[in-house]
Amino acid sequence: MALIYIVEDDINIREIERYALKNSGFEVEEFDNGKDFFQRVSEQAPSLMLLDIMLPGEDGLEILGRVRKNPATEKTPVIMVTAKTTEIDKVRGLDMGADDYISKPFSPSELVARVKAHINRYERLTTSDA
Repeated sequence: MALIYIVEDDINIREIERYALKNSGFEVEEFDNGKDFFQRVSEQAPSLMLLDIMLPGEDGLEILGRVRKNPATEKTPVIMVTAKTTEIDKVRGLDMGADDYISKPFSPSELVARVKAHINRYERLTTSDA
């Protein structure tokens, strides 16, 4: 079962994401800040991360930069899920290493479909590398 980390400070959004993912068979862990997220990543890397941009303390783009520099997570799929919806925001997130970008509000079924697609692609790539 794939492990998904959600980094989102809005409890209502986290609940929607968690509910949709758990009902689709994923294991989910939630964080409302980068510090707690990185503590957990140091213990166990996830299969995929959902990452908000506007977070307290370290923002999601800073977290993304650190994720991409960490050998344990540099290839882990990251989907930005954020209210920052301008073209420049999307391009910046993707240029910084995000694998996908979902604007809020979002469809839970689309979120799950994108998560499944990225996990399937990541698993195919990593098993063909072995």
